[in-house]
Formats: sequence, C-alpha cells, structure tokens
Amino acid sequence: MQSTPFELPCVGVVITCHNYRAYVEDAIRSVLAQTYQRWTCVIVDDASTDGSTDHVRQLLQAIGDPRLSLLVRSQNGGQLAAFRDGLAASDAPFLAFLDADDIWLPDFLVAHLSAHLNATRPAAMSSSDVYLIDSDRTVLSGTYLMLRKPRSRTDASGTATTPGKQLGEMAPEIVYASEYPITYFGPEAYGWMWAPTSSMVFRRGALEPVLAFPFKSRMGTDYIAATCAHLAAGSLILSECLGLYRLHGASVSAGTAYAGGHVQQSPGYRTHEIAMGKDVLDYVLADATRLGAINGRHFVPGFLSQHVKRFGDLGNDPRLLPFLDRRSRWRRLRKRLTRGLRGLFTKV
Repeated sequence: MQSTPFELPCVGVVITCHNYRAYVEDAIRSVLAQTYQRWTCVIVDDASTDGSTDHVRQLLQAIGDPRLSLLVRSQNGGQLAAFRDGLAASDAPFLAFLDADDIWLPDFLVAHLSAHLNATRPAAMSSSDVYLIDSDRTVLSGTYLMLRKPRSRTDASGTATTPGKQLGEMAPEIVYASEYPITYFGPEAYGWMWAPTSSMVFRRGALEPVLAFPFKSRMGTDYIAATCAHLAAGSLILSECLGLYRLHGASVSAGTAYAGGHVQQSPGYRTHEIAMGKDVLDYVLADATRLGAINGRHFVPGFLSQHVKRFGDLGNDPRLLPFLDRRSRWRRLRKRLTRGLRGLFTKV
C-alpha cells in the first residue's frame, strides 16, 4: 500500500482554566475522546484559588497521556494572557481553545480540520455551532443564535465550501462527512459571526500577529482574537453543533439565565465592549499596511467605517483621518462643530 506524501497537521489544544475545578475534568476528557488524535493539549491554569491546579495535576498523573501538560501561572492575567501562554507552549499549525467549563463532542477536531482543508477556500479560522447547556449538562438550546450560519434566509456574502475529497481519499483519517453546510465569509464580512471561544480553531499564522499585539483588555479575548484574525483570510462557519457551551451563572461574559434567543451578556462584560472596540481599532491602525496589502487598498477604510459606526465614540480618533475620503472628513468635521456649538449654547 502506497503511503501518503504528506503528514496531517497536529492541533495545539489550549484549555484555559480559572477556578473551574468542578468542570475542568469534563473538558479534558472531551479532548481525550476526540476521533482525530493528532493533538497536544496544555491546560493553562490562570492562578486558580479553588484547588483546580492540584486537581488537574492529579488527573493528568492518573491519565498518563504524554500529550497532556499543565502550565500554572503565578499571577492571574486573564484570558488573553492564558491564550498567549498556550500559543507559546505549542508549535502546531492549528490552535484550538477550550474554556474549562465547556465540552467538545468527539468529532470536533476532525470536523474543523476537514473544513480547513476544504477544496474551495482556506481561511484564518473556523467556528462551529454549539449546544447550550446548564451546569448539570441539561440542554437549553440546539444552536447559538449569533453564529452566522444558513437559517431562514441566505446570507449573500457567504460562500459554500466543498470538502477536500481528494485529500480524504489519500488520508482517510481526515475524512468527515456532514449533512450540515459550511460557509466561508471573507475578511470584508464585518461583525460577530462566530460562536464563543470553545467553538473556534485558528491557523497559527493568522493568530500569532494578533496575540503579539499589546491589547489592553484582559477579557473578551474571543471577540478580539476572532475579529482580528478574521481580517487576514476570513472565517469558515460550520453549521453543525460540535460542542457544549455551559451557562452556569459564573461566566464573565454570560451571567444571566438563558431566556431564549441571544445569550444575554453580563453587565460587567458590557462595560468592556468599548474598550475591546478600541483595542481592535488600535490593532487595525497599527497593521493597516499589511492588511491593505492582503485585501486591497479600500479594505482598511471600509472596515474602519463599519467599526466606527458600531462603536460611535471611536469616531473622534484623529488617527482615522488619513483613511477617510473627503466627504467623510467633512461630515466628521461638521459633527464636531455642531457638538461644539451645542456645548457653548448649553453653557450660556
């Protein structure tokens, strides 16, 4: 039997844990249960105080799988710091991040890797649908509503992808047949289109420049990482539910009971939205030359226009002026003058 002339890629799995002793074993066991076995996994404990560190250490000793390792941070640095440590601990070409309170279904890795190696369009990252569950694993919803997958109407900016049939014939290990569509959205598609952290798989080349940037936000890393990595080569959206996203009331981003529809963000998370928007703005402005070379000279001005429209307070940043056309510059100047005059009359 003729061997294949290539090797299938390893996936670097990063489990981020802070005070999730009650859930982290479920996350680790779900990695061990993956049908695609070419992975390494580092559990980054972000200075937990609930015994998570000792629990994980004992668990890894009992399991005895050399692909599993534990990295313990001496100080709490937040999710972004844990992401960076996990990236540094792996040299794999693909990176997948799993929150310690979430769970992957067995085909998570093979489905994502099969999507990335499709025959239509490579992408910077992928995101799949997830089931919403409570702390006891009771299913609350069969989909994450903000995932931009085909629903009642077709999103015209999305492109259906074709599985890599030839690759699958050469390497059966990567064959994954699914009846659920996969859609590619290019870098010009703006706005949140993904499920949360535990649904995402990144190409290392797209993620490295993002995590190397000095962002100020410690939380909301999935928004920052996905938004910025997406700008390099777009995203693949897998419509299939491949994981369990746990809503238990102690999450930073989702602290309210699930009432159907969109997952309600906690008040603490909402206060950081503008800060995260500012972080993304800083990244795009600093990386404008590279992003323009990849996507064309109109790309960065187009992104900034949409971003400022969403985060209105960012529109006053003087660094935006070189990216605005004359009409936009005049509109912005006129708004400033109007606000200034209103302020004068209000004082009088």
